[in-house]
Amino acid sequence: MVYVSDFEEFEVAAQELFKQQPLRTRYLVKYRHKEGKVVLKVTDDRICLKFRSELIANLKHVERLSQNFARWTATKDLSKLDEPDAELEDAKKAAKPTAKTKRRKG
Repeated sequence: MVYVSDFEEFEVAAQELFKQQPLRTRYLVKYRHKEGKVVLKVTDDRICLKFRSELIANLKHVERLSQNFARWTATKDLSKLDEPDAELEDAKKAAKPTAKTKRRKG
């Protein structure tokens, strides 16, 4: 079990672990409200990587890593893990915020 101190290193190591064993790699998030800690764990049952943080700023990183794992799991070509998903980027550009309408009470 290896605790990685830097999130960027953890993300790169998690991606490499996923490339080696894509069908066996799991991703786990634990949040402890009393302690205010987030623990991320990526494992393939032989190698276990962990990242622990008490900073709220790292929650955006956690969200990004969760999105990446979802994208990596759905991809068919593992050599393209580093490339951003073109369809996702096109969908983000095409999505326009909808105007909010006023509703009457009653």
